[in-house]
Amino acid sequence: MKKHLIFILFLLSFFTLKAQSIARVENAKIDSKTLNQQREILIYTPVEYDIRQHEFFNVIYVFDSQAREMFDYVTSIIPFLTNANHDKSFIVVGITSPYNLKLDYSRSNDFLPVLTTEASINWYKPRYGNIDNFLNYVSNDVIPYINKNYRTKGRNIAVGHSLGASFILHSLIETPNLFHNYIAISPNFAYDNHLLAEKLINFDYSKIENLNYLYFSNASEEHYWHEWKPAREKVYNFFNNNSNLKKVVLKIEQYPNDNHLSLYPDSVKSALNFYFENVYNDQENILTEQEYKVTIKVKVPDKNDEIFITGNQKNLANWNPKKIKLHKTSDFERE
Repeated sequence: MKKHLIFILFLLSFFTLKAQSIARVENAKIDSKTLNQQREILIYTPVEYDIRQHEFFNVIYVFDSQAREMFDYVTSIIPFLTNANHDKSFIVVGITSPYNLKLDYSRSNDFLPVLTTEASINWYKPRYGNIDNFLNYVSNDVIPYINKNYRTKGRNIAVGHSLGASFILHSLIETPNLFHNYIAISPNFAYDNHLLAEKLINFDYSKIENLNYLYFSNASEEHYWHEWKPAREKVYNFFNNNSNLKKVVLKIEQYPNDNHLSLYPDSVKSALNFYFENVYNDQENILTEQEYKVTIKVKVPDKNDEIFITGNQKNLANWNPKKIKLHKTSDFERE
């Protein structure tokens, strides 16, 4: 008697049933020649990482994670926003910029370029000017370390607050495809005579290869930093009135009742919620143009058995269960 078997294939979604594990946060130390420092990073892996051992995960990079609450809030909120949808699990990496007393080196060194205006130099001196080395550290040390030691898809989200937010926008300009989503919470656009604002306005956005998500938020910082508001409005006006940014999904939010720090939780929640509802699926459905040849061999119990394969892509017949039949290579094997 001939039997028809259907083999259903979800690309990149193979499940291995193992004993239940727990979500973990690991620490790793990186000796960076670029920074001439040893830096510690945090790596969160969700419980699904151990269970789905053949699956790869996108990564969220959280800057200023020397303030552990920044990192912990991001790792904690994702399951609640996704209703614990395991297909939307992420590795989260905390990139730290701690103060080094011996070197008199702080996060401002990491996040600021060489300054030229007297006002900016007087405000930040002597802690500024190492932004490009820090970007090289992120792109050449941290991200390769994560990609080598963890199963990553390669679509990265950057989360930054204040000067950390300024830094991730600087990375968009200098290395446009290092990250694919930017959650910039209360960025400083004003330093050095609106330097970052001008660079964002004059950037060639055709350098962005795939769909990118940009999120901006701000509180009422102008009460204590008067120059922030005109710089911020310059950037917001540019993005709101530019219809040519075909590969950019934009979300801007203002929190007038919050201060510079208190807007962080609501901004992260809103930014990620919008991402999951409006951007995530569009990005996940983008396939590379490179194709790979895959051979699947199936052993059958009866020499008259027929095997069909189907799945979630055109080359897998888009769920048509009897369109692609495996070839009979021997009595008990189909390919």
